[in-house]
Amino acid sequence: MVSIRVETIITAPPARCFDLARSVSTHELTTKWSRERVVSRHDTDLLELGDVVTFEAYHFWLRQRLTSVVIEFDRPRFFSDRMTHGAFKSLSHTHQFFKSPGGGTRMVDILEFESPFGLIGRLFDRFVLRAYMERFIRRKGIALKSIAEQQ
Repeated sequence: MVSIRVETIITAPPARCFDLARSVSTHELTTKWSRERVVSRHDTDLLELGDVVTFEAYHFWLRQRLTSVVIEFDRPRFFSDRMTHGAFKSLSHTHQFFKSPGGGTRMVDILEFESPFGLIGRLFDRFVLRAYMERFIRRKGIALKSIAEQQ
């Protein structure tokens, strides 16, 4: 299993960053380059414990669908989601928000994943997917930072 940890410093309060991170409409805004869009979700924009959401996006020139459920939730400190359907053997994403000096936020994303297909999947994870997913999470964090700091 691969584990990626990305930190983003945001000049905005943790509660704002937390709510932006759990907003499905903000998720679409912060992942435009992969044409990510929500195809199924709960009734509201802000995800809560137990909510299920399905995203569709293009990665490696292929259309992908991923369904996740929110499995942990403690506003405004952290929430976690886990893939229930998708291309990975397993995928979980923990979003943490720490108050930093001056009223800002240190946002920490921890992404853990494993591809299917045994040894071939592990090699793909190590030599291709790790770097791709880290860039994806960093880019998404920078986009969320920009939105949070403009409000």
